[in-house]
Amino acid sequence: MITVGWCPYKRTAKYLDKYELEFVHNVYFEPEMLSDLYKDNTALFSQCPAHTHFLKSFWVVKSPVDLTLNVDRENERATINQNQKFYDSFVDMRWGQYSKTDKALCSLYFQYMFVADEQVWMEQYPAFLHGGVDNTRFINAGFNIYNWQRPIDFSFEIIDDKKPVIIRRGQPLFYVKFIGEKLNEDFKLKEIEWTDELYQMNKRCQPQNWIKKISWQLMNKGNRNRPKKLVK
Repeated sequence: MITVGWCPYKRTAKYLDKYELEFVHNVYFEPEMLSDLYKDNTALFSQCPAHTHFLKSFWVVKSPVDLTLNVDRENERATINQNQKFYDSFVDMRWGQYSKTDKALCSLYFQYMFVADEQVWMEQYPAFLHGGVDNTRFINAGFNIYNWQRPIDFSFEIIDDKKPVIIRRGQPLFYVKFIGEKLNEDFKLKEIEWTDELYQMNKRCQPQNWIKKISWQLMNKGNRNRPKKLVK
């Protein structure tokens, strides 16, 4: 059994006051086991070992707020049903990161940090058993949460930018799957404190934002001077 630590990520690009985002500790939902979706299901398939094995290492991440996003792509403007400070802290429209023929991109920084003290690969998937968020195509990702301390968020393409993206509080945004060195490994989650130590570990994993074609090499090498334990 491997314990994976999780916590809300509590720093943003524009508001760096130490306690600015402490409120997310109470607003964010604890990740839920995807298998809970079938806890009251008595159908025969729900007892199939292949089915239960598939589900056992998936967790569900839910939206902490109601949000309606409207995009004016031509003028590079976006509006939401929240105030400007919320927009600056949680919405990144990623203008300039796609061509005219690409779908518009957006990241909602409802961010979670997952860490492990053993080799664990984490992958992100769209919420395919819950139907996903309408008018979005989720951007998948995967990395080693022992070597690399990075937050994850809800990043997506907007399928039709003439229509709004509407999200409800408690709606599943995406799934995370954990994979250990043993393919049949079991996992449990433990909430940990967001600390300055964890923030500094994360900052050491940031250079790929401004140095191209180095991300994968850095991640494979791992975070230097990683403490022995992050899940405390």
